[in-house]
Amino acid sequence: MKSTPESLAATVEAFFAKRDIHLTMGGEPTFVPLRPDAPEWNNAAMGEEKLGYARRFTRELLKIAYPGGLAMQVFGKHYPGEPLPRWNMLTLHPSTGAALWPEPERLMLDDKPGHNDPDCARKLIKSLTADLDLDGCDFPAVEQGERKTAAWVLPLDYAEGKWISDPWPFSARQPLRLFPGDSPAGLRLPLYQLDDDRLKRALTVEVRHGALEVFIPPLEWTHFRELVAFIFTLARKHDLREMVFCGYAPFDCGPTVEKFSLAADPGVLEANLPPCPDWVTYRRCLDQMYATAESTGLRAIKLHLNGSVQATGGGSHLCFGGPDEARNPFHRDPALLASILRYWQHHPALGYFFTGQYVGTGCQAPRIDESGTHAAYELELACEALENSRPDPEQIDRLLRNLLTDSSGNTHRAEICVDKFHNYAAPNGKTGIIELRAFEVFPTAEMLGLAGLFIRTVIARLAAEPFTEPMRRFGPELHDKYFLPAVIWDDLGKICRDLKAHGFDFKREWLRPLAEFRFPLRGELDLPGGETLTVRQALEAWPLMAEENLGGPTVRMVDNSTDRLELSLSAKAPLQTHTLLCNGVEIPWQSVGGKPVCGLRYKCASGWPALHPHVPIQAPLLFQWIEKKSRRVKASAWYYYWNPHAPIYDGRPSDLDEARARSAERWRKVPVTNETAAVSPARTFPEMRFTLDLRRHAH
Repeated sequence: MKSTPESLAATVEAFFAKRDIHLTMGGEPTFVPLRPDAPEWNNAAMGEEKLGYARRFTRELLKIAYPGGLAMQVFGKHYPGEPLPRWNMLTLHPSTGAALWPEPERLMLDDKPGHNDPDCARKLIKSLTADLDLDGCDFPAVEQGERKTAAWVLPLDYAEGKWISDPWPFSARQPLRLFPGDSPAGLRLPLYQLDDDRLKRALTVEVRHGALEVFIPPLEWTHFRELVAFIFTLARKHDLREMVFCGYAPFDCGPTVEKFSLAADPGVLEANLPPCPDWVTYRRCLDQMYATAESTGLRAIKLHLNGSVQATGGGSHLCFGGPDEARNPFHRDPALLASILRYWQHHPALGYFFTGQYVGTGCQAPRIDESGTHAAYELELACEALENSRPDPEQIDRLLRNLLTDSSGNTHRAEICVDKFHNYAAPNGKTGIIELRAFEVFPTAEMLGLAGLFIRTVIARLAAEPFTEPMRRFGPELHDKYFLPAVIWDDLGKICRDLKAHGFDFKREWLRPLAEFRFPLRGELDLPGGETLTVRQALEAWPLMAEENLGGPTVRMVDNSTDRLELSLSAKAPLQTHTLLCNGVEIPWQSVGGKPVCGLRYKCASGWPALHPHVPIQAPLLFQWIEKKSRRVKASAWYYYWNPHAPIYDGRPSDLDEARARSAERWRKVPVTNETAAVSPARTFPEMRFTLDLRRHAH
């Protein structure tokens, strides 16, 4: 029977079931609109346009995936330099029992102004206090310097089987004065004015931008659900619409409550998938996400000015864990985690194939051997402890958290991140999850699903037989060689052969569409004799620059002035009589998979700050195929990194067709004139055997 991804997935899941391994998987695909021109689609995290997209996305998702769920705007991390915590659009969906919010049409799930007046807030709070048997416990709140009621406040909690409140020192005559700001009233309460023995949580109701906003205080799931039921009954009774729930997500939800959230992340809208028990569920979830994104005007690609079609830039991390602590496969068998660490270090393709164009030491997910000189040695020692001493989750965290970091010590920026595994310092740090962060999103659910299946299959292979090989010392070869698509593809072949040897027949060809997207074709040149020169995009590391103080916090920028291409020939026989030049420099070839291959690094733009300011821009690149004996040019082409017609572009491409046209026009074949070419021999260096660094040939 012909092997398919679906049949392989069945084999993988049957293996896990036989071994009693409960491996959950999730992810964080990211999306952007067709025209990502607003600040929140480039550098900023939050913006009104992004919030509107998140609300519409949630509205459609409630229809197709989570009927009866409740959409709620909660608040996540608060980063230095940002005035407010970043919002998350959270969907809560009980998989058992009655619907949480049966009528989504009563919710404000777009970015249009609402039509509620302030009396709607008063009506809701008065009815709610009556139903909760808390009459007279609410009071008004006003903005600084104002007298008009801005919101209603109800100190609220649940204790000893009933709803309780607390007599805060405010009233209609002495209203609470909110902190200045444009966030919900529940985030602007002057809690510092209360005595230490007072209840310091409250529900607030207000009308903002015409929407009726209800701020929910921290509550356990059962009581949260009861409170929402009260509010829904009142919404029906008073025909309340255009409502927004915000505040704190309930805690202690348990496994029967599905959670899905859309997070405001710099440049993208991030979809946080719920943990899936198997690949089929994960794939179905991806299908729903992509369909919903498309229906709301979002997509998983970004069209760049020069026609390059790349991922959104926001990542698509893969997360693996267990349904609970007792069944978490990494808690039950820490050696499995050690095998993952060793196997990933052995195979750079497991990171470089799935990540974006920005890799290396300064990226969001550096490899362990990119973060420090002796990191691989130290990680090897930690793996031995995982394999031999059966540490508990806290010990696992202590073993790995100081190793799996970037060069600055950031635990969140690592190829394999354990920041949420058993971290006491983080609010959601004890989830038992390992996060594979060297992943960017792919254009379709099918492609991203294949990536997830590949990684899940690798973990199954490691569960079948531990991988205990010593760490490899790549040295300079890691970037020189493994930044090239042909080498990465060859490494994937080795992995697939290993998978097959362990009973998991993953076909490398299934990943071909992913390779074409990640390493797009930049140009082809037909050579005399029927052979072909192929030029593809390769990976490039953008080095970190020195610290800069630009009037705010000290920052470190990256040098993005260089680019890297891969040159390959369809056969090596023509090299006996011919050779290839780039800007007059002879290309040195290496054999990869039986074909001549060479990386080409060059200065593509003038950046600041940047290394080597003395090196001029070296684009466009002139490729010349010449006869060795006569040095006459037999075929040639220009490759332009940027617009060949003008210094700038008139905005982003309007669609994929225009993007492809812009990309295609950057490769220009030159009519053969049989002229003689001047040849400069390539300068070779021990650190760059597979890549010609054209910057060393700058004049």
